[in-house]
Amino acid sequence: MERKELIKSIPLFDGLNAQELEEIGDLFQEISRLKGETICREGEEGDSLYVLLSGELEVWSERREKKRIINRLLPGDFFGEITLLTGEMRSATVTVARDARLLVIDRKTFESFFRKNAKMLEHLSKVMAQRLAMASRGEITPRATTVISVVGAPGIKGKSLTASSLAGLLEDFTGKRAIHVGFHLLPVRRRSTEGVPLLTSVPGKTEGEVRRHIKEAHKCPAFLEIGVNDGTALNKIRASIGGLLEVLNDVFSYVVFDADGEAKRLIASITASSDYVIRIEGRGTLESEDQTDGPARVFCLVNRFNRDSGTIPINHMEPFVLPADLTLEGRELADQARYIRCNPRASIARPLHRLARKILGTTVGIALGGGAAFGIAHIGVLKALEENAVPVDLVSGTSMGSIIALGYAAGLSGSDMVDIARRAGTRWKTISALDITLTKPGFLKGNRLMQIFSPMLEGRETFEDLFLPCRTVAADIESGECVTIHSGRLDMAFRASCSVPLVMSPVFYQGRSLVDGAIVDPVPAEVVKEMGADICLAVNVVPPLQKGVETFVSRLYRQANRLNPLSYLSRETHLPSLFDIIMNSIQTLQYELGNFKAISADVRINPDLSGHTWIEFYKPMAFIEEGIRATERALPEIRRVIEERSSAHA
Repeated sequence: MERKELIKSIPLFDGLNAQELEEIGDLFQEISRLKGETICREGEEGDSLYVLLSGELEVWSERREKKRIINRLLPGDFFGEITLLTGEMRSATVTVARDARLLVIDRKTFESFFRKNAKMLEHLSKVMAQRLAMASRGEITPRATTVISVVGAPGIKGKSLTASSLAGLLEDFTGKRAIHVGFHLLPVRRRSTEGVPLLTSVPGKTEGEVRRHIKEAHKCPAFLEIGVNDGTALNKIRASIGGLLEVLNDVFSYVVFDADGEAKRLIASITASSDYVIRIEGRGTLESEDQTDGPARVFCLVNRFNRDSGTIPINHMEPFVLPADLTLEGRELADQARYIRCNPRASIARPLHRLARKILGTTVGIALGGGAAFGIAHIGVLKALEENAVPVDLVSGTSMGSIIALGYAAGLSGSDMVDIARRAGTRWKTISALDITLTKPGFLKGNRLMQIFSPMLEGRETFEDLFLPCRTVAADIESGECVTIHSGRLDMAFRASCSVPLVMSPVFYQGRSLVDGAIVDPVPAEVVKEMGADICLAVNVVPPLQKGVETFVSRLYRQANRLNPLSYLSRETHLPSLFDIIMNSIQTLQYELGNFKAISADVRINPDLSGHTWIEFYKPMAFIEEGIRATERALPEIRRVIEERSSAHA
């Protein structure tokens, strides 16, 4: 489209007559800027007005300690008018989010055409008022299109499966359209292939001509195959990618590129144009999720189907690990992707569902606190979240919460754990856990506790075997440090986290003497955030003490003490036992400290368990039901937070 025709299509210039449009068209300077470049900075002097022709810009505020995005600009939008009208410094920083073409006019031109035209000034005032209103409400113009590139070294498998699955999942989660764009590498001299448009020819084609090549199938994302000669110059490939995105922008909110590892120039171009890059590897490097490759955010995905893939502890949001799933063998790509979308609890589906939510900024992590039998309520929390379609992407647990966390990460559903709790939750099982020792620093060895709760692990032995990222929390009794356990044996991870001082003997594990993590971190919300969750739910199951509520052990002690003639000599038979003093002190500390530790969470869940005691493992359903009720009370707030985060990443 000619520049003058473009100017006519921009609302800002509606106030100009034909002659003025002709004049101002010759006065504009056209510039191009690449993704990641800065157009202007907050606090600088400004003497130009910019009009965006194509691409996308982001507006940032740096006035506070943390840089934050305050708006997005799309084709037809303009900026820089405030400095020209008021003479003040630039009020924000503007960067390129998608390769952009802009028109620029200087102060003199602005003075000549804008200040004298009442209709243009009126339009400027309306836009400025709209921006001010949006800023006061905290609203941001949604991103026109989110671009994701799935790349990997030559020979690495899983790129097309990941790209197709992500496109479908993003459609499912947002209700917005997505397209999977696969690039077909052509020999250098070959100009085209039958039925497949050549990338460098796209900018010259109409939208209709390109869209005719898009394939659509029932319950599958749209698919477009594009041919590319890797011998084409890098700048020409990048310009062609920009032209392709302009064609797709109006229809698709998510574009997922899938490139052959041999096409180095293509990969350089699509990653430079992307908001997110998914790098598939055969062996994980445990790199930080905050790693970036230029302006794009990079996520590492390890495909265990590749022969050189090693074992990796599943203990952080990254790397995302695809297990070798035999159920996909022999299926077509579309059928594989459909299986992943429709079976979220399948082993290969979980990391891809989590990855899609990470792109949307809505991954949910849950911190399960300590509390002995009170911790059974965590099962009710997880069950209620499942039944209300709130996905849990990673877990962390302290003490009893560590057992539930590991069971959930090992693949158990909330309903599965209810069944296990029913079977294990009897008086006989509770009594059988009391393996008294006289040779270790604690009343109990803790070995029988491990035996009782081992069914929670689903036969999985180490962190490498988990489905969801998980960490448990213990305390180093010699240094007072908080220790997160994220590798090694699962049974030892929860045994160390559950070792209540004086009650159970400490565990010497990984070079440390470890006891109950609830001493230092009774609700590990910060651990969940360190693991990479966007949203943190924290569950403190420990209630405040309630006078008159006592354990059956306390009642037995009091009754037995009446038969002890020596107890009457002290005249203080009304005082609680040493055991009660210890456990009640721990409960009080855990309740107060747990609520404090959960402050950083986005939503806190507190089951009302004040009518129960920490030793009532034989009443599992009472605890589970309270957990369900507390979660249902918190659901409106949980949904509000998820919606808020989703809108912020739109």
